[in-house]
Amino acid sequence: MIRPIFSTGISVHTLKNVNNSEIVEYVKANNNFNKPKDIYKILSEPIFKNLNSIIEHKINEHYHETYNNKFKAVLLEAWGNSGNDSIITMPHIHTTGFISAVYYPHATEGYLTFLNPMVGLLSKQDINMIDEHSPYTSECFSYPSKTGALIIFNSLLMHFVRCESNNDRVSLAYNATVKELNA
Repeated sequence: MIRPIFSTGISVHTLKNVNNSEIVEYVKANNNFNKPKDIYKILSEPIFKNLNSIIEHKINEHYHETYNNKFKAVLLEAWGNSGNDSIITMPHIHTTGFISAVYYPHATEGYLTFLNPMVGLLSKQDINMIDEHSPYTSECFSYPSKTGALIIFNSLLMHFVRCESNNDRVSLAYNATVKELNA
């Protein structure tokens, strides 16, 4: 029996009762396509208050399932993306966060792709050695972009977006830090 010794995971949730059309309208009106984003405005805008609270709660569930209850996750940054913005289609990490999340208020196609952080261990494998990929043989994992989907992951997990060049996908990206509860 093979025993996994190192692992990382993602949490995937489907959020309901979110005013996605209002969020999409806001992101499209305030998006800096292919330019640096305002990473604080979404955290203070009233239309995001309920969504931000839900996302912070879900990030805390993810944190507590992975670690312990001595710390809590707190949203640090958030920004909107639309289409195939070059900033998100290149592999990247979120250096300022501990846990990150992506929420899709509108998505009809595309993928959020995560790269295996242990790819060096895969460098000697040949495609002919693999009948079906597993957590031990996969170089990447892709999750389809779906309206209402919230994906939570370690901020240092390399990832990128794959989508058609003319799509109208809209996402919100979040970074959270952790704070000790009794500090």
